[in-house]
Amino acid sequence: MHKLENKISNYNKQIAIILGALTYHLSPEIIKYISEQNKNDFSFFKDLFKDRIDFKHYLFEGSDCVFPGVRRYISGKGAKRKYNPEYRAIVDDNTFPRYIWCFLINGNGYSGNNWKKTKLDEFELAHIFSHKESEMNVEKQSFNKIDETICPYGEFSSAANVILLPKGTIRPTDNSAVIKSIFYKRYIDLYGESTLNGRSGFKENSIPEWYPEIEWNKPFLPNDWQRNIDKLLEYRKERIAGILKN
Repeated sequence: MHKLENKISNYNKQIAIILGALTYHLSPEIIKYISEQNKNDFSFFKDLFKDRIDFKHYLFEGSDCVFPGVRRYISGKGAKRKYNPEYRAIVDDNTFPRYIWCFLINGNGYSGNNWKKTKLDEFELAHIFSHKESEMNVEKQSFNKIDETICPYGEFSSAANVILLPKGTIRPTDNSAVIKSIFYKRYIDLYGESTLNGRSGFKENSIPEWYPEIEWNKPFLPNDWQRNIDKLLEYRKERIAGILKN
């Protein structure tokens, strides 16, 4: 009988080098700016959420969460882009993270037309760190300290955590522990650990020895980024407040 052999682990290095050249991360300047603005907006969201949403899951110290109170939609459960008392959150099917890239590129929110107009439709969003409690096994192996009590919902719309990859290339970041580890390392090299909720002490020995051979894309920093981020952050306050009022 012929046996099928999964040989993907033999090509992790080649895959990683290709992904490094294809991936777009946001500039650390943008992440730092959002984190600072989150401090300024902390009281607004705390008062808005009251006893309906646990704001500490989203606006912890150092957070760059763009849409506090929004977490990933659970298939078949809950109304999308509406407040769900059962989950104490607004649930979403990956629409809200798209606003980050849309606003940055042309200062407008997400729509099908704008996604296509900006050529973002040629890419897919990928999350580096998990935004679900059930999918943190690789992270637990890669960090010296993991707070087991955290709910990583803020990672869903964390600007540092939402990267772009061309369509068709996203799967290795989901399924390979080695590929995940190189994206963890790149994230920490760019932003440090302050934006991570309950994860610290990254194990440098968890990455392969060939990691320095990866040539990463330059972080994305358009000329008018600050003006567009200000528009994004004002939009998020209006949008979230509007959803909770309804």
